[in-house]
Amino acid sequence: MRVRDLASKKVVEVGPQQSVREASVAMWDNKVGSVVIQENGDLVGILTERDILKAMATSMDADQTPVADLMTRDVITVGPDWEVYEAAAEMSARKIRHLILFEDGKVVGVLSIRDLLLAGQRIELGDGEWAMLRDPLSFSMRERRVLHRHLQKLRDSDWDETAVDDLIRLLVGDWSLTDDDPGDAQRLRSIPEAAHKSLHAAVLSELPSLQRAVHPAPGWRRRH
Repeated sequence: MRVRDLASKKVVEVGPQQSVREASVAMWDNKVGSVVIQENGDLVGILTERDILKAMATSMDADQTPVADLMTRDVITVGPDWEVYEAAAEMSARKIRHLILFEDGKVVGVLSIRDLLLAGQRIELGDGEWAMLRDPLSFSMRERRVLHRHLQKLRDSDWDETAVDDLIRLLVGDWSLTDDDPGDAQRLRSIPEAAHKSLHAAVLSELPSLQRAVHPAPGWRRRH
């Protein structure tokens, strides 16, 4: 797998003279853990969540402190065709959590350690969009009961797409399409048809593992 397959193509940029507060708002609004710092079209740095924590811990004035005072200037960039294991090794060796994808003189994506950790749960929806499935083993008891009911519906001979949609709304924890909650049935019906089909196919392929999550093997015990 190449890093271009995992990296977020939503590159959030701020200028070096913008405030730390403005950069924080950009991260929050776009649901990202870093912002790329560009000046006159050139990549000059990166600011991450950890940098924001440092600002708060040292009582910096987030409104008056420019991003340039906190950003990392020695930015590590990789090509989009790097293998994922190479990117992971680079992060580990340099003790960093983000890599910037650089191609033909411009930033084309950002790879985070979260992207690596959740690679197996990420569903590509086309056009650079994605959805992230939740791990059913992390469900609460109530969510497990709901999951069990959905799976029972799918075992019936007359189940329809609505039953799969119910399962999708439970399983999708995050997606890049909009800021709307994927748990909203009307929103789910309005997403692009290709994305909807990709979600259906991915969730149906997960049915065996979902069954195992609801009915674990003998000897399995819940940790209290």
